[in-house]
Amino acid sequence: MKHFAATWLGLACFALSFPAGSVEPRILWEWNAENSSIPAGAELIRQPGEKPFLRVRGPEAPAFPIDGALLKGKMVTVEGVVRGEKLGQEFGDCLKLVPNYRPFDKYRENWGYRPGPPVPREKSGWERHAGSWRIPPYAGDFKLVLADAGKNGLAEYREIRILEVPAPEPPSPGLNRAPLQKTPQYRGAMAGALKEEEDFRIFAEEFGGNLLRWQFLQGGPAVFQTTERYLAWGRDRIAELKQVLPYCHKYKIKVVIDLHRSPGEMNAINNNLGLWTAERQQAVVLLWREIAEAFKGDSAIYGYDLVNEPIDKVYDVRSDALDWDRFAEKLAREIRAIDPDTPIIVATSYNPRPINLPNIIYSPHFYEPGEYTHQGIRGRAMVGPYPDPSKGWNREWLRIMAEPIRQFQLKYNVPIYVGEFGVIRWAPGGAQWLDDWISIFEEYGWDWSYHAYREWSGWSVEHSDDKTIEQPVGDTARGQVIRKYFRRNQR
Repeated sequence: MKHFAATWLGLACFALSFPAGSVEPRILWEWNAENSSIPAGAELIRQPGEKPFLRVRGPEAPAFPIDGALLKGKMVTVEGVVRGEKLGQEFGDCLKLVPNYRPFDKYRENWGYRPGPPVPREKSGWERHAGSWRIPPYAGDFKLVLADAGKNGLAEYREIRILEVPAPEPPSPGLNRAPLQKTPQYRGAMAGALKEEEDFRIFAEEFGGNLLRWQFLQGGPAVFQTTERYLAWGRDRIAELKQVLPYCHKYKIKVVIDLHRSPGEMNAINNNLGLWTAERQQAVVLLWREIAEAFKGDSAIYGYDLVNEPIDKVYDVRSDALDWDRFAEKLAREIRAIDPDTPIIVATSYNPRPINLPNIIYSPHFYEPGEYTHQGIRGRAMVGPYPDPSKGWNREWLRIMAEPIRQFQLKYNVPIYVGEFGVIRWAPGGAQWLDDWISIFEEYGWDWSYHAYREWSGWSVEHSDDKTIEQPVGDTARGQVIRKYFRRNQR
């Protein structure tokens, strides 16, 4: 039985050791005490017997300017050797990249560049801190911020670098020869806790949906301490899906099997943060082997969605784990050894990379602008309506957010399935937001599933816009948009 490390590894500001025999990755940028500038707010210290280092006292947060041309379109690991007192006391007190360009989506871009919550240190010796970021191809310049000292700490830095995570091998030509579909064939929703046949009937016959993205999510501890415990949890999810699959066959609903949680940490909105150790990745491989054995040949299965939102900002290029692109390919090959036919669905970011296998579907999630769609959730501020000319939020701006995925689709001739998109029900203008996004998916021929059908009421299109009313009211403006497009499934 494999035991996972008990220490929380899912943090961008945690000390990570160098694996034996690791190959030095390519350095894109580094600070050198002899010929680099000293940013305002930092002090250069030279002490006998030590390498030169920078000293920062909070609340100063000095920053190096970083040329975006060095980074754009790449995945990078930022590393530094840090020591000090009262380190990382608040969220964001860390060594981090910060975008220094406009326009950008604050929600999605911050997912990419900000670290996870720091590991507080009252006092520490020299430790290596690292975090990774995927830089979109449209990015501008950045700031590399030395912020571990927070409000009243002291942080010292040396060996500060930005390292390139090597890109996978380019795909073989002609992996996908079928023409791209011009019109979505499957339009549906996310689900995962439905048990009654009536819920499936209503979804198919009254709503008109023909696709459910079924979450393997419920139950289990916050972090699985052993591989066997994770596999036991997965077997329970397999059994649950098998119980309701007859309803999907009866009502002609296709099912995406969505592995919504990995063995490691998840944040408050179910992004998988703790996937980036070799042990945990192997546990996921073993579970997918069992899923493929259980469902291969089932005509109701639309595809295998490998891992929900694998946020790899805590990945370290020097670790023993695989980055997401390589791990996704490993998972796909393991599944293909068991099930040669069922499509495999791979989560993408704003700089997607192709997997060197046929019959792969690439799956972005769209919640942009995130400030808008998640307003009022867990203390987030209310920011007002969509569209909003003062912020530039309109359909054309949404199209810009989708453009990297569209160009990826056209370049590699691959199918796209939008696994998630949604807006909190009390956001003003939610029906228009849904209509604008869905119209883009329809234009590009992307299958889609909205978030979510009969899950939490905050995302429900059967609940009113009034946050205080918890009972479903049936018809809503948002629900009318969903039904309008679902009717196209009957054509």
